[in-house]
Amino acid sequence: MKQIIKSTLAVIALATISNQAVLAQSVATSKVNSRERILQVLDQSRPNDYVPAAFFLHFENKLGRKAVQDHKDFYRATNMDFVKVFYEISVPQIDIKSGKDWAKVPVYGEDFFAPQVAVIEDLAREFGDEAFILPTVYSPLALAHQTLGRGKDLKKLIEEDPKAFGQAIKNLSLSIENYLRSARKHGADGFYVSSQGGDGNSLSPKVWKEQVRQWDKHVSEVANEIGIINILHICDYGTPFKNAEALYDFADYPTSIINVPLKFSDGSTLNLKEAQQRFGRPIFGGLERLGVIASGSIEEAKAEVDKVLENASPNFILGADCTVPGETDWEKLRAVIDYAHTWRQTHKK
Repeated sequence: MKQIIKSTLAVIALATISNQAVLAQSVATSKVNSRERILQVLDQSRPNDYVPAAFFLHFENKLGRKAVQDHKDFYRATNMDFVKVFYEISVPQIDIKSGKDWAKVPVYGEDFFAPQVAVIEDLAREFGDEAFILPTVYSPLALAHQTLGRGKDLKKLIEEDPKAFGQAIKNLSLSIENYLRSARKHGADGFYVSSQGGDGNSLSPKVWKEQVRQWDKHVSEVANEIGIINILHICDYGTPFKNAEALYDFADYPTSIINVPLKFSDGSTLNLKEAQQRFGRPIFGGLERLGVIASGSIEEAKAEVDKVLENASPNFILGADCTVPGETDWEKLRAVIDYAHTWRQTHKK
């Protein structure tokens, strides 16, 4: 399958000027397959006239037929360029009273993830020929939070027995691998993989490096092995990264596209073009999830899109730095996405 992508990109890269003009014209129409639009962005040998875009929000219905319908309605209403399937299943809480109790954490098999995979399968049946189906993948650390539950001191319980915690992280990573492989068999094209390596509230740098990073990265390695296209979401939920340099600790994670934080604890902000150069892959994002996309007017949001795209690389996907609030207006998201799609054609200098 990856050979098919390489062949597709090679054809795009070697196209004649005449063929490129025809392609640019066709991309501007709604008839063009969204899968091709995303593949064109991966080819960084030439700029793109079309700017893919996508935003995500959690739905009231988490699993089952109603969740499938919510995903369908949102995808159609917003005109976004791929189907991002929300991860809405939690591992069971385990009674962890001391560090040694991390040894209780098992490896969860494919059957455990069946309700989530059923949503993926239905959406793949509906949209798989039209757009990439990219399920969300939580990190091993996120599953460790679920395992422990609220009200307990995760950092203290890690420090009591870092090696036992490391084994738990390994088991949770292998559980995620089971989810990935099952999802791929049932229609997922690739994955939106979340890493929480910046969670300083839970981890010391030593624990991250010695016990967690290898298994956090393993998720991306498996996704890269089996998926056509993957997005790495470098998540700063709870604890912002110090600066942009901290992001490049993830540069060796194998992934097609990078979704990055935009602001840092030292007061600095991300330069999108520099980040794309440093990672050597397209960047997805540009807008703050709690900024104008959530609370501003359509015109304010479009003005912010202007600023982002003026400073982004030509091969870029517009989105937010994380999930937007659930009450965000779908019509505004549609307006912003449609605006982005033709932005490079309407703003040529």
